[in-house]
Amino acid sequence: MNKNLPETNASEEVDLGQLFTLIGSLFTKFFNFIGTIFTKLFYLFVAIVFFIKKNILILAGAAVLGFGFGIFKEKTKTPVYSSNAVIKQNYDTGESLYNLLNYYNDLIMDQDFQSLSAGLNITLEEARNMVSFQMESVLNNNQKLKVYDEFKKEIDSTLADNIDFEKFLDNSYDYNYAYQRLTVSATQKSLLKKVLPEIIKNIESIEFFKNQQRKDFAELEYQERVIKESLKESDSLQKVYQRVLEKINENPNAQTSILIDNTGDKSSTKEYELYANDIKLRRELVTIQREKEEIDKIVEVISSQQDEGILTNSKSLFNNDFGYKSYYSVILLLTAFTILIGLRFLKYLDQFKDKI
Repeated sequence: MNKNLPETNASEEVDLGQLFTLIGSLFTKFFNFIGTIFTKLFYLFVAIVFFIKKNILILAGAAVLGFGFGIFKEKTKTPVYSSNAVIKQNYDTGESLYNLLNYYNDLIMDQDFQSLSAGLNITLEEARNMVSFQMESVLNNNQKLKVYDEFKKEIDSTLADNIDFEKFLDNSYDYNYAYQRLTVSATQKSLLKKVLPEIIKNIESIEFFKNQQRKDFAELEYQERVIKESLKESDSLQKVYQRVLEKINENPNAQTSILIDNTGDKSSTKEYELYANDIKLRRELVTIQREKEEIDKIVEVISSQQDEGILTNSKSLFNNDFGYKSYYSVILLLTAFTILIGLRFLKYLDQFKDKI
């Protein structure tokens, strides 16, 4: 019976053994590599801890000095008031509006208050009180996701499959979204109510947007006229059907039918179809009226804080707002840390000076 059993191939056993040995070696090297990374990170952490411990007095002194400087700035700085308004762009005015605000900021930076006064139609003294202009979208990521879904519905399905949400955000500018928050900072409390209408006026005076608005109004008015004419014709036809039905009722034995579009539908059926069509046309009229109201203004103000600006006691750092004391403490602490690290690195490089 043993003679009938298949003989085991010794070379196959050797090959399998080598394969398992190779796989085991690869796993060992991989885990050793991961372990080396964690070890290096741990050494780096320990080195930073000892570095901070060695220079704790200098770092603490820098933080305290920054805190004191922040107190000094709060006491001596000119108060800055911020006012904001939420606006809705009914046309693609975002880039123009963004560039206009940057132009005003450049005038402030260059201290060209004469041009700023003329551009905003304010006095020279009020122009000197202007600090900055800023515009940002009020949409959060969930609302931007809705815009993305609407965008995908409008484009070709094949192209939409190749554009994910992240790519959509990377290729769209923040000022392209309809709803924007416009912030005006000044050393005078109530300048927003003066400059906001002028900013909107300057945008709406651009001939391109005025032409777009005229074209849209002309198109909507044409659609409105066509629909109203159709409703008049429909009303006339309904009156004809009504008279026919009255004659049928007066003479029940008569067999009357009306042929329209080469069809032989009875007058009562046609009357119902015209009535249903009238409802549809009237709904379209309501939609057109709403669209005309939407484009009545190129840019419209949704809400605003125009009466009194809010005192600004913070500065932005790493996309977060800090009070003056915290802001300058962090700034001086980071500056001192960077200088100490730089000196330590230069000292380390001195070891190789003689080897070059």
